[in-house]
Amino acid sequence: MPESGGRTQSVIPQELMLSRLAQFEQMREFFIQMWLQNPALARQGGARVQSLLSPLKRTDEAIQRP
Repeated sequence: MPESGGRTQSVIPQELMLSRLAQFEQMREFFIQMWLQNPALARQGGARVQSLLSPLKRTDEAIQRP
């Protein structure tokens, strides 16, 4: 007899999973751009946001150098 609080397995359709991943990627890009355009807002996000943005800044600087 299954427990009422137990987990059940289900299969997520591939199309749904891919659409959710695409949506997540769009949201991630939006927040990164928002933080890059508004450093004061990024500072409010604390050390975690700063660490997420640090590699991007170094990459941007490397690309801009001749």
